[in-house]
Amino acid sequence: MQNRIVIFDLDGTIYQNSVFHRGYLRTLVAGTWAEPLEADLVRLAEAIFAGRELDMNRFYRRGRAEAATVPELVQALRKRVLPGMTYAEALQADDVVYLGDAWAVLAYLGDALGCLDGDRANEVYRLTRLQMEQAGVHGDRGLYEAIMRLEQRCRVVLLSNSYEETVREFLRQLGFAGAFREICSSANKPYGMIASLQALDPALLARPEALISIGDHAFNDLMPISAIGGQTHDAFPPAAASRSGSTLIRASTSRNIPGVSTRLRSLPHFWTPFPEQ
Repeated sequence: MQNRIVIFDLDGTIYQNSVFHRGYLRTLVAGTWAEPLEADLVRLAEAIFAGRELDMNRFYRRGRAEAATVPELVQALRKRVLPGMTYAEALQADDVVYLGDAWAVLAYLGDALGCLDGDRANEVYRLTRLQMEQAGVHGDRGLYEAIMRLEQRCRVVLLSNSYEETVREFLRQLGFAGAFREICSSANKPYGMIASLQALDPALLARPEALISIGDHAFNDLMPISAIGGQTHDAFPPAAASRSGSTLIRASTSRNIPGVSTRLRSLPHFWTPFPEQ
């Protein structure tokens, strides 16, 4: 009985790239006042990913920082953490960011440096994506097979904030071109996650308790589904801080995630039909 619905994220869940931040930061600062800071910014980003600086998986206030050096930037950003911020409050705030994954960290640094004004944010993202596509990615066969088995028992949807052409190209490179029957791109998670599911098929939301969302970014991938009564499972590197409200899928930090396929097979509710009402 295909009465459970499993929603997968793409970046950081179906695959990971542990070096893309270098190209992003190089593109970010090129031709700007911050260009001499590139090497220091790479070291800062890697320290944040490793849990040695700032705190990931928390809300922060956005905005330009008065900083001319990376140490000054760190000092300014440390003061912007919002420990009491809730998911509902964050949805209504236009100056708050959740450092839930590497993309969020990099965009936060770029915003604080004043290097993402106007159309530059989209351009830096586009060029970084192009670099990643050109470098290529490799998928994990065990994860592919686990997803294919999952589709025999559940309805499986891939929901990504990336552009459609980017999603399909990455799936092709991963060897996952046939892995997902239903794909929703440019989903605008978290703000548009529920609306994207509604647009794909209103039946997806008929029984929120039957939903299971798997992703690495708690604010984008997990909180929207949890808020309507669904279940969540968190895929993220061991170095990331722990998060509450979801069951852990501890993933590899390599370009693909064999650990997720192992956990999929070990989670019995993925294979158990949801009780009919």
